[in-house]
Amino acid sequence: MFEGASILITGGTGSFGKQFIRNVLANYKPRRVVVYSRDEYKQYEMQQAFSSPEMRYFIGDVRDAQK
Repeated sequence: MFEGASILITGGTGSFGKQFIRNVLANYKPRRVVVYSRDEYKQYEMQQAFSSPEMRYFIGDVRDAQK
């Protein structure tokens, strides 16, 4: 299902996002996993825990329609 896929997780630094990423990385080989969230510090913490080359991190808010 996620083999070779690009996955975007909005709010990815929350409890669901962390567990979802943990499961995906343990059970599949995605091409890219993008974490999109507002919290720069939580993204920094996640980068320390999930340093896989397929991980990407972006700061933003889904409520910001212009971005």
